[in-house]
Amino acid sequence: MRKRKCQTIVFILSIGLLSFTYVRLNKLFFSPEEVFYACERGLRSGPSEEIVQEFVQEDGSLLLVGRQKEDLFVASAEKHLGIFWKMKSGGVHGLFPVEKEFDGYLMQDGKYIGLCLNPEITEIRCIAGSYSEQNWQEYSCQVGEDGFFFCETGLDGTENYDVYEEGRNADGEVLYTMGDGDLAESLRRGRFTPEAKEVTKPFSTAPTIE
Repeated sequence: MRKRKCQTIVFILSIGLLSFTYVRLNKLFFSPEEVFYACERGLRSGPSEEIVQEFVQEDGSLLLVGRQKEDLFVASAEKHLGIFWKMKSGGVHGLFPVEKEFDGYLMQDGKYIGLCLNPEITEIRCIAGSYSEQNWQEYSCQVGEDGFFFCETGLDGTENYDVYEEGRNADGEVLYTMGDGDLAESLRRGRFTPEAKEVTKPFSTAPTIE
């Protein structure tokens, strides 16, 4: 009887050791947040003071955005075996520095995310499009109390777009701009520069994301 108990204990310990080894070797975690902070450590970055947003992607994985003082860090995590989480293949987007009053980035899945450091700016407007396709849209993002902003553009973030961005205060006054302001003005008047050709596909303003 005693021998059987010892065998049982050894068996349980062996299972635990093998499970622990499997988890460590495959870099598995019990939450997407653990995956996120492990990605930061792996890149010797951070740690983020907080994870400001988590997005569910089309394949069920999570896109996590953390704030590191005046920068953003982005990584993706996916479920494994139903109970674990691991880094999604190609899912470490890394550090997104904010070097101006605000910086926005167009992700591969079309999300436009960024961080605003100017507390007077309450709205970010982004115009994205292509001269070759002559197709442009304007997107509006409300800036949260933590300075984070985002909106869904529906654009393919793997392609190159000409982008104009501006930050506005609560009264609608433009406080800061980045990009081709002449392009933005021409688009809003129904024409685009520099050739002043007519827009063959109408410029439209996308719904505001609250």
